[in-house]
Amino acid sequence: MQIRAVTLNTVGEPVQVETLELAQPLSGEVLVAMGAAGICHSDQHAISGHHGAQIPCVLGHEGAGEVVAIGPAVERVRVGDRVALNWIPSCGNCFYCSRNQKHLCSEGLQRIWSGYLQDGTSRISRDGQPIMHYCGISTWADHMVVSEASCQRIPDAVPFEVAALIGCGVATGVGAAVHRGELSEGDSVAVVGAGGVGLSAIMGARMSGAQRIIAVDRQPDKAKLAMDLGATEFLVADDGAINKVLDSTNGVGVDVVIEAVGNTGLQESWLQAVRRGGTLVCVGIPNESEATHILTADFIRSEKSIKGSYYAAVDSAKAIDDLCVAYLDGYLPIEKLISKRVPITEVQQGLDAMLTGTEGRTVIKFD
Repeated sequence: MQIRAVTLNTVGEPVQVETLELAQPLSGEVLVAMGAAGICHSDQHAISGHHGAQIPCVLGHEGAGEVVAIGPAVERVRVGDRVALNWIPSCGNCFYCSRNQKHLCSEGLQRIWSGYLQDGTSRISRDGQPIMHYCGISTWADHMVVSEASCQRIPDAVPFEVAALIGCGVATGVGAAVHRGELSEGDSVAVVGAGGVGLSAIMGARMSGAQRIIAVDRQPDKAKLAMDLGATEFLVADDGAINKVLDSTNGVGVDVVIEAVGNTGLQESWLQAVRRGGTLVCVGIPNESEATHILTADFIRSEKSIKGSYYAAVDSAKAIDDLCVAYLDGYLPIEKLISKRVPITEVQQGLDAMLTGTEGRTVIKFD
């Protein structure tokens, strides 16, 4: 069948909207008609070369839609099911899965970066030549074939655009706050960077019962959205922001700082705002060639912790289920995150809007 999809053919060049060929699903695979897809900084990182991707590829790793066909040996989903797509499905058998760290599944990670589906081949082609599957799910297309393991059924009441964001950005931000920051009733937290992940971390902090939630961003226009999502205050990210946090805590600092930008300089400097015995959670991913430096003696004496937080920070399938329930129960006002919707033909406008830093989240809507 023919599909409309967004391709990355050359790193650093604009994306293209093309008509491509999509083969029917094989054993253990599912054909999904996409309902919505998120535009995420990780896709931009692939475009810019900030993080590597196998190219040419169809981009997109946040998406939700309806199952319209299934291949042989599919057991968990049926035609007509509404699903969110999970870009790190766990194998259930590796070292990490056996230790309840399914989001770190070595088999799943290796598969998604290969550009192929589980059998080592692609279902997407152009003029007979294979096009790679970005993160194994390539959601920037009106239809896509994915592994059954990447499909997580969602309740009928969860809109596709909400489920798409839950599938990555929301799960990542909430996971950083809840599972790696381990925030609880009465805690204080500073979230550095009010992009999609940072705003989701704010929602996670509020859901955890944190008493003081400080949003920090270079764009003053983000203040209202951050407060609507649960921040108790907003600071402009200037040279004085850390001192303001320290002054307001009588020099103690906050229990947790979540760095959601992926800037090594911010990771180094915001460690100062963490109280003794507190935690710095790094969820924004810097360029792979960059390093973060710390003053080790002070770090040891203060008994601070530095944690990485990857994707949902727990089993991603369970995270999608739990976050859908939290959304329906009113704990996660995810719809407030969405500030712009574009058709697939205007994906570049969506990317440009994201890069201004003034938007919440932009989603691609499919007819």
